[in-house]
Amino acid sequence: MRRQIPVVLSKVSDIPLAEESPTVSDTRAQSSIRAPLEPVSPRAWRALSVASLATVLVGFNSTATNIALDDIQAGFIGATAADIGWGVAGFFIGTAAFLPLAGRLADRIGRKRIFQLGLLAFALSAIFSATAGTVITLNLSRVLQAFAGAAILPASLALVLPLFPESRRTTAVGLWSAAGPLGAGVAPGVAALILANAGWRIVYLVSAPVALLMFWAGQRLLKELPTPPDQQKLDLVGAAAGTLAIGAAVTAIMQGRIWGYTSALTALVAAVGVLSFVVFISNSFRHPEPLLNLHLLRRRGVMVANLVNFLVGITSQSIWIVWPLFMKNVWNFSTLEVGMGVTLGPIAAGFSTLTFSRLADRIGSVGLCRLGTALQVVAVAWHFTQLDAEVNFWSAFAPGIMLYGFGWGMSIPLLNGVALEWVEEKYYGETNGLFSTLRYAAAAIGTAAVFALLTVTSGVEALPYYDQILGFFLVASTSGALAMWIKIGKAPGRERLAN
Repeated sequence: MRRQIPVVLSKVSDIPLAEESPTVSDTRAQSSIRAPLEPVSPRAWRALSVASLATVLVGFNSTATNIALDDIQAGFIGATAADIGWGVAGFFIGTAAFLPLAGRLADRIGRKRIFQLGLLAFALSAIFSATAGTVITLNLSRVLQAFAGAAILPASLALVLPLFPESRRTTAVGLWSAAGPLGAGVAPGVAALILANAGWRIVYLVSAPVALLMFWAGQRLLKELPTPPDQQKLDLVGAAAGTLAIGAAVTAIMQGRIWGYTSALTALVAAVGVLSFVVFISNSFRHPEPLLNLHLLRRRGVMVANLVNFLVGITSQSIWIVWPLFMKNVWNFSTLEVGMGVTLGPIAAGFSTLTFSRLADRIGSVGLCRLGTALQVVAVAWHFTQLDAEVNFWSAFAPGIMLYGFGWGMSIPLLNGVALEWVEEKYYGETNGLFSTLRYAAAAIGTAAVFALLTVTSGVEALPYYDQILGFFLVASTSGALAMWIKIGKAPGRERLAN
């Protein structure tokens, strides 16, 4: 939902179709002769480190308090689980909604400037969240944090990717794409250590000094890039319609269980969401510079990568809410035990990401993505069939979360690279914006489903509800894995794309 790379834009309607696969001889030549990997400058690696650590900060705050939901609820008299859930869902909604606009603003006033402003706003939102006196204040602070994160994400990759030679960009995109979700995976473990020695407010507060440290590093290591000339008016209609569509969809899912899914109010909210979505789609195809460049979906690789991204994304962030709740409320694990237990997932994902992001530069990404998404299905199916009231961490829980992390690292960080192979460099920002927006929109929907289906979380009587949400995740993950088998073909060469 935004764009992030320094590019000179042309009208989106001028994007050529590029779905045809190369000839058989072309394909054989491309597969048998791969250009040697070009060296990467130290400056590029330093810039990638800063950008990736900033996305880790955003990812960390998307799940850090999942392990402390009960503590947060107890901290506010009369607060319900749904009230606290809106803080989690609001973060994903705000990030998805503001991402495209933040990308456009970065193109207009400078990517480094937006990146740095985002870090400052993130520090402030962390302080506001830590000192919130009411649930409403906390949730509003989380929305501000989402806006700050949305400013950081597009600008960070935009500042980095042009520093990498074309043959190494799959590695750069893979590592950057993995940073945020890996931060989200590590967050419960770190939060558990903090909760063991302090309250939930410190879990929020710790992000403030980290954000300020990243601001200092960005000032020293990142360089501003020129902004494209002759830009059109901002797509404010698209921004309003997209935000309303996501917000209404999540509201209908989460509040529907309270209002009744067949009630007039739920139907009205859902209808507003559908209408807003239609307006957003229509406006995106008409506006000369829409927030989401949907014309890019005419490229086969872009379409498939984003379809898989959305379907798998429903599970990949929201399942981090379910795992801690199950271990804490069904198996009665301590907060520290829960935190250490879920850390197995990001350990596996980190190893997998580092291994396969580099390997993809040599053998390609599509096959790895197919295998990785299939492994995620197996992992969710394992938990769906194995988790019950009997505590058996090493045989029932650990294999599933480690397999999920391994499959995730093999596939999801590479999906963005698959899409980028199908576009010219001037569309890198918009392509990455589309990918990131759909990922956060999917996370918002998945989070809403968790709080809608998981109405009972504690004790043996909660097991059917955990089965419901794991079953939902299994369907979403399977759909994503199957979508990965849609024929993509070989990405046209850069010269062919430009013609």
